[in-house]
Amino acid sequence: MQESTIDHARFAEVDLNLLVALDAINSAGSVTKAANRLGINQSSLSHQLGRLRELFGDELFVRNGIGMTPTPRGAAIAKAASEILRHIDRDLLRAIAFSPAETSRIFKLGIPDYLESVFVPPLARFCLDAAPHARLELHSLDHQRATDMLDRGEIDVAVGNVSDGGLVHKRKVLFDDNYVCLHSPALLEKVRSITLEEYFQLPHVAVDLKESACRLVDDTLEQKKRSRRIVVSTPHAHAIPILLKSLTAIATVPRLFADNAAKAHGLAVSRLPFDVAPFQISMVWHASSHVDPGMIWFRGAVADVTRSLR
Repeated sequence: MQESTIDHARFAEVDLNLLVALDAINSAGSVTKAANRLGINQSSLSHQLGRLRELFGDELFVRNGIGMTPTPRGAAIAKAASEILRHIDRDLLRAIAFSPAETSRIFKLGIPDYLESVFVPPLARFCLDAAPHARLELHSLDHQRATDMLDRGEIDVAVGNVSDGGLVHKRKVLFDDNYVCLHSPALLEKVRSITLEEYFQLPHVAVDLKESACRLVDDTLEQKKRSRRIVVSTPHAHAIPILLKSLTAIATVPRLFADNAAKAHGLAVSRLPFDVAPFQISMVWHASSHVDPGMIWFRGAVADVTRSLR
């Protein structure tokens, strides 16, 4: 990184309000008029002018018959101050316009595997239509590292079972999800609604993910002193429908994933034969991007796609 040539220590001597006062006096041509324009009393502005004269070692403004005239050095400094203030007003204080149709930004989304196959296709279509020059960059989400990933700038937005966050993170609950059973009706012809006995008799294909929500089923069974007969486990949720089409087995998966897989692969969905607490899918982002127009648009796109899925 190129070393800055700015002597930052010197800026401790400069109060931005002094530049505002300088510009106001120069444009108004009078301390009285400038004070009225700034909404302060004349003595306060006269005090600021005294500080400016001390800072720059010049009178800056001298009285004439009708007001104040800048000295040559005062005129040069006033011109520079005006340019600085216009720059601050234009580039820092005013909202930077964002046009989805013109942007070429990269939007980095952290999302777990099982949600990616359901959520990303409609989000990608939405972004391609609205922001054809932008890029959607996907990152595998570990919910335990979600806030760290946001802090490091590895992702812009996290979507998943992410509930914890610090003071510098924002969170929006998108929807509640729950677990169901997914299976092949061709291989399990007699199974219409899986009973508790069948659930423990049948072999299981399991998704082994780090998301805390994916531990809810086994944690619940552990409390009941029961366990599933898992014959295949995989960290890749998208492999589950393929495995179920070739195995006489069932899988316990989130309903949103199950409904999508059932439609795409001709599978069947049955309710879980015991109670497991629902879990929340949330969107989390860093507070530093909260008012970024581009990020506001992207978070809106995520929320819109979520509503269409539910």
